[in-house]
Amino acid sequence: MPHEANERLLSFARSCLEPLLELLDPSKRLFWPYLLSAALLATGVWWLRVRSAGRTTLLGFLFPARVWLHRSALLDYRFLLLRALLAALLLPPALLSAQRIALSLALALTRTLGPGPGAGLPPLWGVAALTALTFVLGDLARFLAHLALHRSPVLWEFHKVHHSAEVLTPFTLHRTHPLEAAWMRGATALALGASAGLCAWFFRGRATVWELLGVDALSCLWTFLGSNLRHSHVWLSFGPALEHILLSPAQHQLHHSSDPRHHDRNLGEALAVWDWMAGTLLPSSQRRERLTFGLSPGDEGPGASAWSLLLTPVQRAARRLLAPPGRTGP
Repeated sequence: MPHEANERLLSFARSCLEPLLELLDPSKRLFWPYLLSAALLATGVWWLRVRSAGRTTLLGFLFPARVWLHRSALLDYRFLLLRALLAALLLPPALLSAQRIALSLALALTRTLGPGPGAGLPPLWGVAALTALTFVLGDLARFLAHLALHRSPVLWEFHKVHHSAEVLTPFTLHRTHPLEAAWMRGATALALGASAGLCAWFFRGRATVWELLGVDALSCLWTFLGSNLRHSHVWLSFGPALEHILLSPAQHQLHHSSDPRHHDRNLGEALAVWDWMAGTLLPSSQRRERLTFGLSPGDEGPGASAWSLLLTPVQRAARRLLAPPGRTGP
């Protein structure tokens, strides 16, 4: 019993400290080398486009008070701490496990089709296949889940929490309702489980993913290439040609724009091809656009406190679910 109590106490403390521990976890977007790489890219933007105008110093460009100390950013920090505290108290189990999905799929394929035909292939083939499939299917799953958040009125009530941010910082990533986070984790688990199960069957268990710093290498590299600038004031465009393949930080900033022309555009995370095929792609311009972030004036926000971000979406989603058929209002 004392041992179990100590384990629970340690788990509680770990959950409370999760925002700080993310700085040391390569699987998290806020891992300090990822933040450093984003700062270096932002420094390049300042050097090439801002420095010569003499409008601001490098430090002022990277950390403008109007962004980092904006009321919306301060709400991001409070909401992050509230989510960490609730996770520590509730400790909800994962609804879907990628490992269980992978094992079930591999066994089902083996029973149906027999052993996979790739056992004799060089091990490198298995590494390449699983690495590529994990990245592509995971990205597709997140695109489809994100598309559903925008198209479903019920799910949109939860996604409003993220889109209500009036300024963007890397911490805006965590301005996400816990139920939306569970939705996205479930979609990712399905994709990763399907990738692993398919490759485990085809290569008869010999497939492993290429890793850097103990995490999926392609995701790690993509994060190093400026993912944290997606939620920032730094305008980094890849140009129209490349932005039909990869989504730039500037394109995600367009996604957060309150301008109706930008609504429901650039829904992907890394690959732009899903938006291209779905007709939701919007390339950015090389020059920074003047954008206002947040919800449209006619779209009622979830409130201006950490607790309202948590509770208001649940209330509004419940009203939508319980509304009589044909009624579309909130």
